[in-house]
Amino acid sequence: MKWRRIIVLVGMSTAIVVAGTSETQPIGEKVGIEQGVREARQISAELAEKVRGLLFQELEKGGVTHAVRVCSELAQQMTQQFTGRTGHNIRRVSLRYRNPKNAPDDYERRKLEQLDLINLEKKLENDYFEVVKDQGRETLRYMKPLIVVPVCLTCHGPKENIPSEVRTILLEKYPDDRATGFLVGDVRGAISVKITLTSLATPPSPKPHEDH
Repeated sequence: MKWRRIIVLVGMSTAIVVAGTSETQPIGEKVGIEQGVREARQISAELAEKVRGLLFQELEKGGVTHAVRVCSELAQQMTQQFTGRTGHNIRRVSLRYRNPKNAPDDYERRKLEQLDLINLEKKLENDYFEVVKDQGRETLRYMKPLIVVPVCLTCHGPKENIPSEVRTILLEKYPDDRATGFLVGDVRGAISVKITLTSLATPPSPKPHEDH
């Protein structure tokens, strides 16, 4: 029997749940979870890579002022496009957000707080997920941490280190900006994916028989 490890966030610590084929586990639910996790990982990896590519493209084209536009506008548009394309709820969220659209919901806030604690303990994993009840439906909640790297500091580092022209743009666009003061290695936020499992696990209904 092949076993598969699932990392689940529970309370204020991480717990490891081992899941595999069993007589008591509904097959449809298991397939739904595995397919959901695969999709969430693929979506988050693709989104992170595209945003990163846009960032470096704009840095090469016009420097940090163009990079600010990527972080504040194009990344938001791209995330919405991913949601429309996949049919899943996809967001970039942070406790210290710049764009109010990236403010976390209650679930995301709790998990982001946990990620900060796990990161301080140097035990951060690549991603975290669990199955929860959302309006009576089995729902996969997936979080991929986004870590601050040196290139992020131009826009998200300590305020005194951010170039004056960038500070001016941020003040104009986001007077309530909370996304500064980060250091390399901090959890900047996360890509959050929310997938309703029943839509993955339920097979299509057969077409009605037509008499000829």
